[in-house]
This record gives sequence, structure tokens and C-alpha cells, in this order.
Amino acid sequence: MASKKQVADSKRRIPLQARARDTVEVIFEATARILLREGAGALNTNYIAERAGISVGTLYGYFPNKVAILLAMARREITRVTAAVVRAISSADPEADPARLAIRALITEFSRHRKARRIAFQTLVAEGFGAELEANMDEIALALAARTERIIPGRREPIPAVSVFVLTRAVNGVLVSAANERFPHMGTAEFEDELVRLVRGFLNALPESQ
Repeated sequence: MASKKQVADSKRRIPLQARARDTVEVIFEATARILLREGAGALNTNYIAERAGISVGTLYGYFPNKVAILLAMARREITRVTAAVVRAISSADPEADPARLAIRALITEFSRHRKARRIAFQTLVAEGFGAELEANMDEIALALAARTERIIPGRREPIPAVSVFVLTRAVNGVLVSAANERFPHMGTAEFEDELVRLVRGFLNALPESQ
């Protein structure tokens, strides 16, 4: 049986973890707001802490500098996008179109904090961690290949690796361009329909090996 001290410690850990997550989110949001309104040149840890409503000492308890914050933001976005797309592809709803659900999830994620997202990803690449972006795409590609029958009903074979690579990079390229160029139609039904048509046309044209 757990002692009273162990029980008390376990109760304290949960709120502490929750507070830590909340503090990190506040730091991310403050950073995103600065980037959106004033650009990367205005970004420094003192200003981030001020906008976040915390002391700079508290900020340093989580991140040593602004680059570390941007790297963490980029990695959080990578994890969020991957999880959203895999969930969409794996949808248990037999009436749902997994391709449309995946595209919708991607558009939603790419539409969030576009400028902050772009700068965070540029920092990830500049700091030598660009391969993490490719790993994200590879994870989505594996999920796509593993669910061929769900995505292309009646197809007997997995989607070829080359086809998956081309498709995922093509869709990602369109979304990156739309986000970076502030394409005004990005969040519209028309934009979603066009991307779904791109995906469906590509998948439907895949030949079965003889």
C-alpha cells in the first residue's frame, strides 16, 4: 500500500505537469504573436517572456534561448500534423472518404499561425534538423501505404513506395506554397476539393501489376 507521502507526491506531480504544459503553450503563443505582428527581428527571450506574462527566469527554465523555442514549436507542429493525418487515414467511419479527411486535417494544421510556422520550420532546417521534416513525411507515407484498401477500395496491392513518395511530397508542396504565399483560397471548400481531386486522380490512375 502506498504511503501518505507517496499519495501526496503523486497528486502534486499531475498539476505540476499540467502547469508546465500550460507554460510552454503560453511561451509558444507569445512567440507566434510576436512573429506574426513584428517579425523575427523583434524576437528575443526578454520580449517573449514579457508577452507571455512570465519572468525571463521562468522562460529559461524551459528554453535556453529563442532558437530552442522555435525548434520546439517546429517539432510540436510536426507531431501534430502527423497525428492528425494518421487519424484521418485510419478513420473507422465506412462512409467517410479518408483522402478528404486527410486533406482537411492538413489544411487545418497548415492554416494555423502560418508565419510563425514558416519561421519555425526555417529554423529547424537552418539548425541542421531538416531531416525531421522528411521523417514526418515518411511516417505519413507508411500510414498511407498500410491502408491501401481503405483508401482505394478494391485495390489488391499496396500503393508502391515511389507513388506514395511522389503523392505526399506533391500535396505537401502545394500546402507549403499556399501557406507561405498567403494564398487567399487556402481555407475554402474549393481549395479542399482541388487537393482531393489531385489525390484521387493520382490514386485512381495507379496501375495494378500483372
